[in-house]
Amino acid sequence: MKIAFDVDVIKDLGVTRMVHQVAEWGYKYIEQSPHPQINPFYKHPRASREIMAEYKQALRDTGVEISSFICVYRWSGPDELRRQAAVKKLETADRNRG
Repeated sequence: MKIAFDVDVIKDLGVTRMVHQVAEWGYKYIEQSPHPQINPFYKHPRASREIMAEYKQALRDTGVEISSFICVYRWSGPDELRRQAAVKKLETADRNRG
């Protein structure tokens, strides 16, 4: 069993500081909730190559691992255009995870 810290409560920290904080608290795993620099709620993913490189480096530096990655988009619903946009955002997030 993996006990992970849901980083939603510290989402205002930058990516590197967020990972280091989780490690300082003694957790080995992160439950990656929507984060403004990576995958904001209902918005297009912002995880650039630079941000993902920074994130991966922080994970390597601390030994922390990602247990789950939560994406929140309106991919289900009666509005077809909104659904299509959400699917595109989800596909982009998947490509960016590297």
